[in-house]
Amino acid sequence: MNVYVSRYHVLLVILTLIVCVMFKGCTTAPSGAFEHNSPVFYVDGKFHEELPEEYIFEVWGYRIVDALGTEHTYRTRVDIPHQRKGKKWCTIHRCPEEIKVHFDPKGDGYHYWVNKKKR
Repeated sequence: MNVYVSRYHVLLVILTLIVCVMFKGCTTAPSGAFEHNSPVFYVDGKFHEELPEEYIFEVWGYRIVDALGTEHTYRTRVDIPHQRKGKKWCTIHRCPEEIKVHFDPKGDGYHYWVNKKKR
């Protein structure tokens, strides 16, 4: 049984597919774009909900959280005495930062205030 398909039938099928893709889109997301909302990290052959602390230390260094809740990481340990200032290079923000340290005996230890400084 021979079926004859003319080039007009092929052209009609291709135009129909193009119109369907144009009006339907490639995704069903509400924004029309591909959304990558993956809260899972793949580190060392395992899936993690959060980045492991040893991976953060290995890649970025010592981590502190300033008084505003922003995380900063430094290659060397932050050993600044009470009410003193020190300058270190932040590996997350990739700029020099001035760190001021205050000790809180009633709270959870040290409080850090971090300002970004120009060189």
